[in-house]
Amino acid sequence: MSRILLLGGSGILGSEVLNQLQVRNIDYVSPKSSDLDIRDRGSLESFIGDFKPNWVINCAAWTNVDGAEDSFDSALELNSVAVKNIAEVAKKYECPVIHISTDYVFDGDSSNPYSETAPVNPVNRYGQSKLQGENALLEAFSEGAYIIRTSWLYGTKGKNFVKTMAKKALHNESVRVVDDQKGSPTSAQDLAIGIIRLSKTQPKPGIYHYSNTGSCSWFELARAIYKKAGADSNLVEPIPSASLNLKAKRPRYSLLSKEKWNSAGISEIPDWESSLEKLLPEILAEIRESGKL
Repeated sequence: MSRILLLGGSGILGSEVLNQLQVRNIDYVSPKSSDLDIRDRGSLESFIGDFKPNWVINCAAWTNVDGAEDSFDSALELNSVAVKNIAEVAKKYECPVIHISTDYVFDGDSSNPYSETAPVNPVNRYGQSKLQGENALLEAFSEGAYIIRTSWLYGTKGKNFVKTMAKKALHNESVRVVDDQKGSPTSAQDLAIGIIRLSKTQPKPGIYHYSNTGSCSWFELARAIYKKAGADSNLVEPIPSASLNLKAKRPRYSLLSKEKWNSAGISEIPDWESSLEKLLPEILAEIRESGKL
């Protein structure tokens, strides 16, 4: 019987993993950050020693891309130092780790989907912090490390692009969205199912890529959200990335190759449009129910 320690269970992805654990009646514990600080090695060791999980699923992360430019040390604490703690303690208890990483470890200069072995070259400090976390896990516990890189993640919980656009669509607001960055939106619900399936199939440890299939620009994604929400998609205006003057540079191309995931037979990967169609009603309901309209 599986015993799962889920870290970061309240975020975009973690909340969906939590749902999957519950519907499958899998034994788990998902402590709040106030109850377990994964940056504290001693606390983490005590917790894992008491619970003795079969798997650690780490969805906890610093995800503020622009904030990492000014608060790099804080980003490193959560995205690298904490991951090293998890790796070392998990190795002691022979407990494999599923850790979530990002397409931002790449520079975006490719024109072909990135494989797991493609050269990494993050263009911002968030990407650097996540890459350091990957390396920390692999160096400390390569035989039990499963790193899943994903991209453009969205879901019903947490702050994400799809929720932001959905709220604006419900208000029939005009928006300006960049059209020169290309990637694959990823449903947190789909990825959560994939994570549970990985823990069941137990493929060879290493790095795996998962995002929904197909590709679009942020502008195309925003228009799709407006259309599916019943709003006028012409309210979405395309702009170049340079016009936003963001602190952190973004990769212009972040498509991930899923060949390794598919070859391992872990789970089916839906296309981004059908997944958006499926999850958007839940996102719209969450917005309405939260009273943020």
